[in-house]
Order: sequence, then structure tokens, then C-alpha cells
Amino acid sequence: MRFFEYESRRIVERAGISVTEYGFCTTPEQAREAAERIGGLVVIKSQVLTGGRMKAGGVKFADSPEEAESHAADILELEINGHRPRGVLVDPRAEIAQEYYAGVVWDGAAKCPLMLFSDMGGIDIEEVAAEHPDHVGRGHLVSRLIDPPDFRAKEGIAAAGVSGRELMRATPVLSRLARLFRDCDMTLAEINPLARLADGSFVALDAHMEMEDEAKPRQRELLEKVLEIDPGDTRL
Repeated sequence: MRFFEYESRRIVERAGISVTEYGFCTTPEQAREAAERIGGLVVIKSQVLTGGRMKAGGVKFADSPEEAESHAADILELEINGHRPRGVLVDPRAEIAQEYYAGVVWDGAAKCPLMLFSDMGGIDIEEVAAEHPDHVGRGHLVSRLIDPPDFRAKEGIAAAGVSGRELMRATPVLSRLARLFRDCDMTLAEINPLARLADGSFVALDAHMEMEDEAKPRQRELLEKVLEIDPGDTRL
């Protein structure tokens, strides 16, 4: 089961990982109100369960609430790869010092979760791994049954060439992502990009989550109470 970006943000935030202030909107008027609340420059992102949003025109930048409303009106009518948007996400344009990638995936060959970290965020991790393998750190978790140890996350991040204060601040992010992966029965949990802001703090700017289909009955509280997903949702 795949989640929309705004749902993935809620899951990440619930796990104790910082996110930027954002608003999920289903009307242009709501997008304007969200932009007013956030203040400053914002980005409007289509909420669809498919890739290629930027190339298709599903991501636009706004300098004012009025422009955010106008962009939202266009995006809400934009079909991308056969998908109509569920809504739009209004996000602030953060002052980014560097972008990273943090992810946990199920490694079928090793039959255990695999943590991934890169100091080259904002692009596909597969592309980074193929062209810049020394910029991707990896670390397996021995079991989904035990609490993921922080030192495993730290080792994986350090293997990507991250050190010092950045290493110390990134470690709890990857550790919490690993716990989220386990506790929520995910097959994929990634933050891309994970941003280091000008003040040194780390925040998730985008997130992608996929859950095991057979885990839905176990995760009813997350699905129905936290994410407020209707039981009639076609994904269920």
C-alpha cells in the first residue's frame, strides 16, 4: 500500500522526525490560506501516487498567497500519468544548506531491513548508488523484532562520508526511520530530501512510504485514526 506525500509526512512526524510546516489542501482557497499561514515563499505540490510531478507541471513555486491559489487551481485539474490529484501540499521554500537521502528498505536477498544514507539527496538513490557508490552508506538490521540500535544508523551514515555535528544530528533521524519501518510494517520508508537547514537542523522535505498489504488489519489505528483514511479508499 502506497501513501500520498502528505500522509507520509504525518507518519514521519509521528515518529519524532522534524518536518517543515505544511498544509494539505483540496481547494485553491485552502492553498491560499495555507500560504498565508506559512508565510514567505512556498511550493505547491500535486498529491498523486505516481512519479514525474515536476516534469508534468505538478510542482510550482509561489511568491505570494494569491499565486499559491492560482497554481493550486491549475494543479488540481492536472492529470499526471493517468492519476488525478487527491489535493495539493503547500510547503515553505526552506533555506537549505545541504540535501541528504535517508531510507530503509526490505532486502529480500538478506531477508532483513537495509538502512541507506547518502549526502547526495534530492535525486534517485539508485542513480547515486550507480554513479557515486562511495556516497551511499548501508547497514543491515539483524531483525525486525528487536529495537534498531543507534550505532547501526551511525555506522551507515558515517560510511557515506558524513562526520562531526552532521553525523550526530542525522543519526537519530535514520534510527527513528528504522523504528518507523518496523513498527508500521513498511516495505519502504524514505526521506528524500532530508535537508540540513542554514541553522544546522535537519528536517524532512519529502517522504515516501509503502506498507505491507497484509499489515492493514494490524495498522488500523494508523490508517483510520492518524491518517484518517476512509475504509472505502480504493487502496484498501
